[in-house]
Amino acid sequence: MMKSDSDGMPPVPTGLAFPIEEYRSRRARVRAVMERGGIDVLYVTSPANLFYLAGYEAIWYPNRLPLGLAIDRTRPEVTCFDWSRHRGYVSTRVLCDEIVLLDYGAAPEAVARAFVERGWARHVVGVEWSSVNPAAPVMSAVSTLLTKAGMTLVSGDWVVDQVRLYKSAAEVVRVRRAAGIADSAMLQLQKDLQPGMTELEVSAHLALLLAQRGSEVAAMAPLVNSGPTAWADTHAFPSKRRLESGDVLAVDCCAVVDRYHVNLGRTFCLGKQNERAAQILALAADSILELQRAAQLGAGPELAAAAANKFVRERIAAEHIWWVGGYALGIAFAPSWVGHTYLANDGLEKCCLNAGYLSNYETVFLHMEEGFEAACIDSVLMTDAGLEILSTLPRGLLEAAK
Repeated sequence: MMKSDSDGMPPVPTGLAFPIEEYRSRRARVRAVMERGGIDVLYVTSPANLFYLAGYEAIWYPNRLPLGLAIDRTRPEVTCFDWSRHRGYVSTRVLCDEIVLLDYGAAPEAVARAFVERGWARHVVGVEWSSVNPAAPVMSAVSTLLTKAGMTLVSGDWVVDQVRLYKSAAEVVRVRRAAGIADSAMLQLQKDLQPGMTELEVSAHLALLLAQRGSEVAAMAPLVNSGPTAWADTHAFPSKRRLESGDVLAVDCCAVVDRYHVNLGRTFCLGKQNERAAQILALAADSILELQRAAQLGAGPELAAAAANKFVRERIAAEHIWWVGGYALGIAFAPSWVGHTYLANDGLEKCCLNAGYLSNYETVFLHMEEGFEAACIDSVLMTDAGLEILSTLPRGLLEAAK
């Protein structure tokens, strides 16, 4: 086990995205939720939540290890459990008070032993069962040992997620910066698109444009759908298909600042305008204004989402509507940037439109006969003054430069 410096003060990690006071505030809010839920110790394993609470950031997490943070509701110290091969990283880049290093094979026993040594044997422990990491058999082994040691295990899912749904002033700064990056990159893409480029090249080019403007790598590569099968290719990887004159091209990306994602999607035409795609996008464009008008501070988002959905369905035939809706954004790691709450309030948890709530808003349309997908995706931020639309780009069919 590694501990803090000999003077009793924890080492100050380098490269943290936010001031230490921001992390302390986050932890205090999480502890308040733990207290209301009767959780004594929270074992955090979600990559996004590890970043939120301690600045832990990685492109890969060993699913054979219960890498995580243990947060005691009554004590300020935070214990980090990490791979022994990460010794250099976790000791210099993660905001924690002590480190327990783990190895394959004996990790569950090491976690259980550390919990007992810290006096948590008779405590209620919250576990993030819905985390993408580690693998289920690993957490099952850990939970069995913790239970044998006398701990009562309860669900710790969404405790941290619900706190970080509502962005602080410092986080909103990142969100606004990411929104500007996304707009700038998409405008440049409009100028750069040419027949003959492959979908893969468009995706890579947009990723470069985003990086050149200050974006980090997003949780997913930019999505690109084109050609006569685009209506069936939603969520498919960009392909080797080459763009042709007359194509309708739907592009979906995120700009990222300090892991905070802002989603933006627009549809382009190459050469001759596709009148049907242009008409559909024009008819739906103002639905976001209906969402904005109906959104009420402190209320659930479902009424505003229903108003926007009604706006679209009164104007566009149901067979051409793939989805009208949205989901929470914020900290994202692979495999996706999709949050756990939705504008329709039918996600894994309920939510309210409190100040700082960040969501995307999608209107996605398909036309099988004419062979296109046409989509418009924006990000919206709830503020004390109402719902703010973060992109300034037009929401119709955008003509690529000739």
